[in-house]
Amino acid sequence: MHNPSRAPTASDAVTSATAPTLRCSLTPLPSPRRRADAVLWGEHRGTPARPADGTRPTLFANEPDRPLALNDSWWIIALAGILAAAFVAAAAWISIHVTVDPVLHTAALFVHLASLVLGFGGVLIADYLVLVWVSGRSTLTEAITGAHRLHLPIWTGLAGLVASGALLEPNLASTLTRVKIACVLILTLNGLQALILSRRMARADTGTLAPALTLWGAATASISQICWWSAVWIGFWNAEH
Repeated sequence: MHNPSRAPTASDAVTSATAPTLRCSLTPLPSPRRRADAVLWGEHRGTPARPADGTRPTLFANEPDRPLALNDSWWIIALAGILAAAFVAAAAWISIHVTVDPVLHTAALFVHLASLVLGFGGVLIADYLVLVWVSGRSTLTEAITGAHRLHLPIWTGLAGLVASGALLEPNLASTLTRVKIACVLILTLNGLQALILSRRMARADTGTLAPALTLWGAATASISQICWWSAVWIGFWNAEH
């Protein structure tokens, strides 16, 4: 038995010196070598370096210099507006020729209210971001980027409102209902042209906008708010009467 009060002897020192020591035989891995064909990125992370001649960089040889997008030209916006008008007209036709049972009516009402929260809520947040920029508490880039990210919920909510509204048995003979449909159509066209507006604003290099863009943005926001609130009020009025 080991005596804790016993002083260490020479034999103990020899035993400790000859005790085996565990060593790891792993060798350090060599540092990874940089590939010669690695993509060189520019100043901003995720952005290819711009060539010295000022041309637009491309990641692929067959990539077009200007990809086709919805907000590239007024012709595409006009085509999208025609398709949107056809969608609204189809919803109005369905509301006349389709018989809705109480269960489907309740489900459509739920989707209608959820779409209102999604679409109108996105519009209010986008306008709030612009007001924050106007008050000097954010940059123009931050406001435009935030509003751009809200496009998907806004358009999803607007499409849900039109689709579900067709199953709520609207009275198309009512003047208010026709005004509401007109507001929805104006909202759609106003949102489509706002895509070009946001693209023009994004190209601004400074924190201020040209007077023409400022008036354009103010008119777009005003039309949006007037049509949204009018449609909401008419929907509430029709539900109560």
